[in-house]
Amino acid sequence: MQNNKINDSNILKWLVKFAKPYISWLLISFVAMAIVAYFELLIPLKLKEIVDSIISGVATKAQIKETSIKVFFYILGVFLFSSLFSYILNISGQKIMKEIRDEIFNHVLKLPQSFFDQQSVGRITTRVTNDVNALNEFYTNVLVQFLKDFFVIVGVMYVMFTFNYDLSLIIICITFAITFFAFLYRKRLRRVYTKLRLTISQLNSFISESVRGIALIKLYNKSGHNFSRFEKLSNENYQANLDQMYTFAIFRPFIEFMSVFSTAVIVWFGGREVLLGTLSLGELLAVLFFLRMIFRPILDLADKYNILQSALAASENIYKIISTEKDKFGDKKFNPDFKKIVFKNIFFAYKDEDWVLSDFNLEIDNGDSILLLGSTGSGKTTILNLLLGFYKPQRGEILIDGVNLNEFDIDSIRDNFSVVMQDTPLFNITPDEQNSNNNFQVKSVGEKQIKNIEYMLEKPFHVIILDEATSNLDLDLEKNVKTYLNNIKAKTSLVIAHRLNLIRDKDRIIVLKNGKLIESGTHSELINNMNEYSKIFAFNKQFYLG
Repeated sequence: MQNNKINDSNILKWLVKFAKPYISWLLISFVAMAIVAYFELLIPLKLKEIVDSIISGVATKAQIKETSIKVFFYILGVFLFSSLFSYILNISGQKIMKEIRDEIFNHVLKLPQSFFDQQSVGRITTRVTNDVNALNEFYTNVLVQFLKDFFVIVGVMYVMFTFNYDLSLIIICITFAITFFAFLYRKRLRRVYTKLRLTISQLNSFISESVRGIALIKLYNKSGHNFSRFEKLSNENYQANLDQMYTFAIFRPFIEFMSVFSTAVIVWFGGREVLLGTLSLGELLAVLFFLRMIFRPILDLADKYNILQSALAASENIYKIISTEKDKFGDKKFNPDFKKIVFKNIFFAYKDEDWVLSDFNLEIDNGDSILLLGSTGSGKTTILNLLLGFYKPQRGEILIDGVNLNEFDIDSIRDNFSVVMQDTPLFNITPDEQNSNNNFQVKSVGEKQIKNIEYMLEKPFHVIILDEATSNLDLDLEKNVKTYLNNIKAKTSLVIAHRLNLIRDKDRIIVLKNGKLIESGTHSELINNMNEYSKIFAFNKQFYLG
């Protein structure tokens, strides 16, 4: 859910807060920029003075030498102070980008599981990496130059009005015409770059998912089909890049045309005033110099407009993630010596009202050993996901000693649970992979699963959850897991398994069907009921070891 309206002002406020810790450095850079702008304004003024002096015949060699030295030092000052503010802003920009990237990823880690169900891996990756890099380009390549040029333009307009009011008005009118044209193009460019970044994220996502599932693609001979889908996404990215190129191909030539046109207009009107004696030749040259100074940032903006629009689209994408609400839980700490966990009238659906659990009730006493059975989609894993706070039920509540799960610090609950899944990729690291001096050796799924189980069982816990954790183990290794479970009788355990080798005499077996609890009891109690459990057991009898 997004509470904040996605608009440029909200995005700007969010971005500005990252600059606050560096305000002193930014102030120094602004002072340096003001000095650069001042020196750049002085150069045409000095040239005007010496040209008018030469034409009037009052200039001396000493004056020309003195003016040349001053112009040289102004140019040197521009170089030194430009380097200073560029360095400060680039360093500050890098630090700001790092903090933005850190905050985004930290925020992503705290988002509800439903967010990840709706977003592809590639899209999230693009937001944290590519989109942040696009912002960095904006800070280092656009903002640095734009801020300095802003000071220059303000100074130029002030000085030009002191020279000639009419010429200044002409330049202002031309500048407003260009600004109006740029405004009209802004929305189109924004759409173009938003689409471009979307196609990039879709490509990243598809490539990531294809590489992760390459074995299945080969196994089912889907390489051709997969490549066809890739070609479609690649073509969409290609078309988005063409749209960007076509749009930009119109914008840049127009700005260059207006620059040449403006120069011709100023020469025409200014030349007439020089002949009339109302404007000196030095002043006309200074005005032409100032005109170039005005159009230089506009031309730079044309060159960097793609970076600007890409950054705006990227910041919007990033802000959509930041404005997504985090998981909300309380601060009550989980008590390892809890007495009872209760699922009370739980209704849960991943989408709309397609209920995975419907009016589900279950009580788990401390020390219980529970085996969850049921066909695929019956709700077994969903029960564990709800208990661990990955999802929240639409109706009903989960109570721990009478307190709603939402009031607990969810980290304190997860710290006391040891969960072993069928696949735990973050922990799929074997000794050979950790040692960079050894050649990488591919480990079997079973070997990795053993490592996962060993890793998770070393963690201090009070409740253990095994979700198909032994699916890739042979029967002898599965016996070892069963022996281990027998040795932790004081612990609460929840086990999901299709194979029945982990059943122990003291286990309470919960049988699920269509999101409802249809049977509950021990093996000896359920086996003779001729109900769902007896059917499951009969089907698995050849694997049951007793």
